[in-house]
Amino acid sequence: MIFPQKGVRFIAINDGVDSAQGDNDFAPLRNIFNEWLVRDTSKKIKAVKRSKGMSGKPVTSKPVYGYFMDEDENFIIDGEAAPVVRQIYSLCLAGNGPTKIARMLTEQEIPTPGTLEYRRTGSTRRYHPGYECKWATNTVVHILENREYTGCLVNFKTEKPSYKTKHSVENPIEKQAIFENHHEPIIDTQMWERVQELRKQRKRPNRYDEVGLFSGILFCADCGSVLYQQRYQNATRKQDCYICGSYKKRTRDCTAHFIRTDLLTAGVTDNLRKVTSYAAKHEARFMKLLIEQNEDGGKRRNAARKKELEAAEKRISELSAIFKRLYEDSVTGRISDERFTELSADYEAEQKELKERAAAIRAELSKAQEATVNAEKFMNVVRKYTSFEELTPTLLREFVEKIVVHECSYDENGTRRQDIDIYYSFVGKVDLPE
Repeated sequence: MIFPQKGVRFIAINDGVDSAQGDNDFAPLRNIFNEWLVRDTSKKIKAVKRSKGMSGKPVTSKPVYGYFMDEDENFIIDGEAAPVVRQIYSLCLAGNGPTKIARMLTEQEIPTPGTLEYRRTGSTRRYHPGYECKWATNTVVHILENREYTGCLVNFKTEKPSYKTKHSVENPIEKQAIFENHHEPIIDTQMWERVQELRKQRKRPNRYDEVGLFSGILFCADCGSVLYQQRYQNATRKQDCYICGSYKKRTRDCTAHFIRTDLLTAGVTDNLRKVTSYAAKHEARFMKLLIEQNEDGGKRRNAARKKELEAAEKRISELSAIFKRLYEDSVTGRISDERFTELSADYEAEQKELKERAAAIRAELSKAQEATVNAEKFMNVVRKYTSFEELTPTLLREFVEKIVVHECSYDENGTRRQDIDIYYSFVGKVDLPE
């Protein structure tokens, strides 16, 4: 009905349809059959791609920026683009946001991914003449969030809701197919995970176009708000500090939690030097300390948990067998229905309690294993920086997850005291022995 309303003459030569000759009774049926054919073809194509993607082969014809694809569909590191990817991640670890990173890459006149593709293949799909080195923020964000730089193959990142639409939507991670160790990584997994954590903490340059050393990782101990950088400057001196965001914006009833940047830097640097020095001298002891602090116990406690879990699982199996015999006795009339109901209720309650306890023990054991893995991850960072001259943004963000600042207090002599809690990456707070 749309064509006649718009004054359009519709002609389908193969089907013998001409709207100028009046309505064709078979045209609607042909449309249905044609749509069925398209839908069936779409299902078959999706099934083929699904089978290929689930087998561990890439379903894309073009790899991400930083890789080539050979004839056997293997990802090969691009020697020209890979250093740019590493630079982007390093800049992010140094505390720079995507917009600032894009501006820095533009100033360095580094060709964009679209420009690089155009120069190699002639494709103008993402090429913008006159803006060959103009990096976009979204491009940097995509690179920072792409898991494939760690050596993983990620299939089914997007899908089309219907064969009738051309627009693709992003799939949640549970719908994606991820294959570890598929190709040589450009970025190690620890760096990628650390960048994802930092990306959750928004860091904007201040009015001096600077990103504070501690921006995004300082938090108030009382209200949990992020601490904001402030600068007090007069004719004689300049002082940088941080204050509670809730106090600054008056969004909550909180105090300033004022802390000077120079004192904070000195305190964090001193603690970091102590931790790295102790770890370098006593690596085995330090690993044991981290594991015990993060899983609240040692090997003896884990052994006791495993023994308790085995006993619980054995008793659960015994109760299942008892249920079976009890049911048979009830059916054959050996015990009354009242007795069966009473016994089964007791056994069910016991089994339910045992299952809950077994699940809790498994979670505790899993946490213990995770503590060992996290301790090793932290040690890998320690080995990279056994000694350092100053506290740089990259160093700080590789080591420290967050810093919690408490309100200051004064003793009877008027001496100011302020506590800070340093939570290190992967392991949290580290309490060294005296």
